[in-house]
Amino acid sequence: MSTEIYSCREGQELKQGKLDYSDIDDRETAEIDAKRRCKLDPTIKKVAYYKVAADGEFRLFFSYTNPHCRPAPKAKPAGGALAARKPTPKKTPTPKPGLLARLKKSIGLK
Repeated sequence: MSTEIYSCREGQELKQGKLDYSDIDDRETAEIDAKRRCKLDPTIKKVAYYKVAADGEFRLFFSYTNPHCRPAPKAKPAGGALAARKPTPKKTPTPKPGLLARLKKSIGLK
């Protein structure tokens, strides 16, 4: 028997959440694992553990709701304010004077 682990965020359905597989088979281990997952990613709202039998049947054997859930950060639009601003033109460095210009300078000619 294997275990499916669903982790979802606030406002997300459980089946839309992240799916992991494990060999956890008891409630105590599942609770420890759920708390560890919520500590690593505080945006997780709920973690559910389903036992999957060989014939494809599955049943929920543990569920954990994170009491310290933080909202997930909002995705920033691709263009945003940075696309509206024009990039500053790059200044080209002044070229070094050539051999003739350096000779004229050393002699004192302009």
